[in-house]
Amino acid sequence: MTTDEPTRIVAVVRDLFFAIRIRETLAPRGYTVEVAKSAETLRGLLAAEGRPIALIIVDLAFAAIAPATVIAELKGTPATNGIPILAFGSHLDHASRDAAKAAGADRVVANSKLAEALPELVGRYALPRGGAVQTEG
Repeated sequence: MTTDEPTRIVAVVRDLFFAIRIRETLAPRGYTVEVAKSAETLRGLLAAEGRPIALIIVDLAFAAIAPATVIAELKGTPATNGIPILAFGSHLDHASRDAAKAAGADRVVANSKLAEALPELVGRYALPRGGAVQTEG
């Protein structure tokens, strides 16, 4: 990876408009955001060789992918275990937020916190350029 290449983030989100907002917010800061709309797409993005990942963002309201299960699988797989996971969900959904923490998410925030502080959260939790985890298929 060259120093000019954007740092890669994978976002597992159900809302396309929010995915676009994440992408547009982070692009000027040197990040490229790839969106996974299913568990299969997520596996494909993680298997892309030569493309290190610095952070995975998971939408806890995306029930179709079973977020806590996905987080636990990512944290339990050697190839992706070093990738930080930033999860977000409703501040009222304590069960999903607790499940994400128990599954190994590095940080769980309310939707409003993610929207207001996305660049700061990504800056804090994403692996630095060159330190991103190389996944294997």
